[in-house]
Amino acid sequence: MTENHNYNTPAKGTLDWDVPLNTNFESLDTDVEIRDTEANRDDYAPKEGAKYLSTDTGSVYLGDGDAWNELGTLRRVFVSESEPADPVAGDLWIDTS
Repeated sequence: MTENHNYNTPAKGTLDWDVPLNTNFESLDTDVEIRDTEANRDDYAPKEGAKYLSTDTGSVYLGDGDAWNELGTLRRVFVSESEPADPVAGDLWIDTS
């Protein structure tokens, strides 16, 4: 079904085809990154191995079954001949002039 995940694809004509598909659905919560704002993080269960990306802060969290643990923050990198118009603390700027 995919190259990056070991999902089950039942062969044509397979009886009980729902069993391997249900196994796939059980894996989605940890296989697919959750993206939402920082304020909405608690709306999602921190299943062990689940990843949460805060779209407004860039913070990345990993679920341990009980809580979201912050791994770090994504940063923007600018490669430009002029300063960024809207720099944010932590952004990197590479001057090519």
